[in-house]
Amino acid sequence: MRGAAHFPKAPPPASRGGIRTFARGAALWLLSALPAAAQGTAPLADILLPPLEMSEAGIYCPADHVAKEDAPDTESGYILLTEENPEMVLSSRVVPAYIGISFGIRIRLEPGAPLEPYVFTVHHPPVGPRQVTTESWNPALDSRWGVRSFNFEFDRELVTGTWTFEVSRDDVVLLRQSFEVVPPMQAPEAIDICFGNTFVS
Repeated sequence: MRGAAHFPKAPPPASRGGIRTFARGAALWLLSALPAAAQGTAPLADILLPPLEMSEAGIYCPADHVAKEDAPDTESGYILLTEENPEMVLSSRVVPAYIGISFGIRIRLEPGAPLEPYVFTVHHPPVGPRQVTTESWNPALDSRWGVRSFNFEFDRELVTGTWTFEVSRDDVVLLRQSFEVVPPMQAPEAIDICFGNTFVS
């Protein structure tokens, strides 16, 4: 996993929302909070509960990374940090399994919310020789918008199926957003946008 953390220098325009990006890194769905460990065979419903706010979910082009941060509970052992505030290029929950593509969410804590410990978790099909299916790290949330995303950096990460992002506090899921990762030829638009029409089916 390539977590990417974005440290925004200033909030984006009010018409957008925002995030800190983890490369590895919407309107509201209000349902009952569920334990973070709840993981059935059927996909769980997407949710968004206070004090989390989300403005978008979709696909991002590659960004320049300025540093790595240790994240022992990830498949790679680190997340990537970037100073940029990436622009979403495609509002889609269908993501091509293609090196360099990032997908994620722009989120923040509502203004005035306490800075309590939160956990960002990605659930996905088995990845790598250890067949990792769950990765987590500290999202360092505050009232600034920032992107939390997963960036396909290695071939071993290009696994199709449902990928689910969660933000939890005290084992209660406050946000859940799911994506469907598919073979590149089933979702070529983002590849064409990010890499200049280089995708060939």
